[in-house]
Amino acid sequence: MSWFPNFLWLWTLLIVPVGLYQPELFYPLKPYIKPLLGTVILAMGMTLRLEDFRVVFRKPKLIIVGLFSQYTVMPILGLVVGLIFFKSLPKDFIAGQVLTGSCPTGVVSNVYNFLAGANVALSISLSAVNTLISPVLTPILTGALVSKIVHVDVLKLFIDMIQVTLIPVLIGIGINYCFSDKVERIKPVLPVYSTVAVVLIVGFVVAAGHKKILSLPVSSVFMLVLASTFHLLFGYWFGYVISRFSGIEKRERITISIETAMQNSGLATVLALSQWGAVAALPAVTYSVVQNLIGPFVCLLFKRMIEWHYGKLNKEKNL
Repeated sequence: MSWFPNFLWLWTLLIVPVGLYQPELFYPLKPYIKPLLGTVILAMGMTLRLEDFRVVFRKPKLIIVGLFSQYTVMPILGLVVGLIFFKSLPKDFIAGQVLTGSCPTGVVSNVYNFLAGANVALSISLSAVNTLISPVLTPILTGALVSKIVHVDVLKLFIDMIQVTLIPVLIGIGINYCFSDKVERIKPVLPVYSTVAVVLIVGFVVAAGHKKILSLPVSSVFMLVLASTFHLLFGYWFGYVISRFSGIEKRERITISIETAMQNSGLATVLALSQWGAVAALPAVTYSVVQNLIGPFVCLLFKRMIEWHYGKLNKEKNL
């Protein structure tokens, strides 16, 4: 079943029409949405070890640049693309896009860094630190950027973040530390479980807002896709450029680029649903599909860049 998480984009596409036309299937999930996401973050924590934070202390510059890129580029891009593409659409769309950009890196970024041949250890460290500090930064950034557009309950957002990110990830790390042998046995199952959980969350969000979603014109759906596509691609680009101007090596530049662009859209979906409702969660759902459709192709490009760059360096050394 190791292939199953690689097709998150496909499962998301398949679950959307089910949520739209058979919403009653997902209504019973309502009390369990936050706990369900919490178990996904718990699963992420169980894949982390204290040693995964070693890069934080050995190469703090990489972590600082990565966090700066993540928490400046993506929230601001979310606001910019929201204002451009959602001019005549509900303001909740802008809020949802900004919240998506303000959330921490998605777990799938570690897989994409591996596929690209980038620095996986740095990727894991950035994902871990990102998640740990997100309960503070995500509410602050979201409130600062969209509070004049829609009401933002920063305290509620902070409490939600504590409940579904910080506490579960710390428990997960603790479980892995105390029961590492047993955790190793179930690690192959964790990505599969996380994928199923995220797909169920998406199904519930679509079901909860199915009437409003079905009333949206096709042009609105097109704008949602365009906004997420530009948000994602410019996230990759700015993450790479910022790293380059910071004097970071190519493999680490690519790592930071991927970490910057890949968002925890499942978290953004649940937070937007809790804060504003199902319509505000649509940008996060769309971003999930777009990043998992485009991501593999970007990783292939990055892999070619790494192979060419380090192949060239090896040739020059041998001359």
